[in-house]
Order: sequence, then C-alpha cells, then structure tokens
Amino acid sequence: MNQLTRQEITPTYYEILEISDENVSIEQIKRQYQKLLLFYHPDKLGSIMKKIEENINNNENDRKVELIIKAWQVLKDPESRKVYDDELKATRLKQDGIYNTEVDLDDMEYNEETKSYSIPCRCSGYHIITEHDLEQGANITGCTNCSLKIHVLYEMIIDE
Repeated sequence: MNQLTRQEITPTYYEILEISDENVSIEQIKRQYQKLLLFYHPDKLGSIMKKIEENINNNENDRKVELIIKAWQVLKDPESRKVYDDELKATRLKQDGIYNTEVDLDDMEYNEETKSYSIPCRCSGYHIITEHDLEQGANITGCTNCSLKIHVLYEMIIDE
C-alpha cells in the first residue's frame, strides 16, 4: 500500500471565508465576506481591536484581510467560481491519501459519451476518472461503492 504526502496545507477560499458548504449562494458568500471584512479590517475594528490588540499580530491581520478579499474576488463571479471549484475538485482527487493500487490508464475502459475512464473495483463498484479531471492533474480516484482508491498512471501529451 502506498501513501502520498501533502507538502503544504493551504486553506481553500471557502475555508478562508469560514464557509463549510461549498454549494452556498453568492448572497451567503457575500454576507460572510462582509462579516469577516468588518471583523478583521483595521479601520473597522475600532474598540474591538483595542480590546484584543495584544492577541493579534497586525501583519497577520493584514494578511487575513488580503486573503478574504482575494477569496471574495474569485467566488463572487460565477465563471471564476466554476473554474476554481473545478480546480479544487481536481486537487482533491489527487491530494494526499492512501491508495490501494496503481492502474495504468490504458487498462481502463473509455466511455466516449461521458469522456471518462473506468475500471471495476473488487467490491463490484467502479473507479471512474474523467478527461477533465486528468487535464487538471488528478491521478487518484475512489470507488463508487467502497472506500478503496486507485492511483491512475498516465502521461499528459501536450499538443503544440
């Protein structure tokens, strides 16, 4: 059994905005953005800042405000949010975790209609990975029925 290691843990834009459900509406994201911006922004903190100033490093606070603004800029636009969500999904597919075996992409069955590759799992479920996931760099996929994961081996061929 092989294990991948995650080199660096970086929060997602949803985590930065303290949003646990990534399927929330733009309005909910906006409310959370405004709430956090008011809490962390030095010009808005006023007396709250004075009360907890000893516990907050100003550089940390400035960095937090920058991250909140950046997260909002990406998540407020439906198109950029879709791109970000797709990248996040692909990252999660290939991030650290334990996988049970390695499978060459050539050994998987291709479905032209769904543009995906699949291979049966020993539990009678399937391991499925899409072309889009592969293009995003994903290489680990789970079974549709059980918790087993496979590491898909493939090479990206770049058209010039």
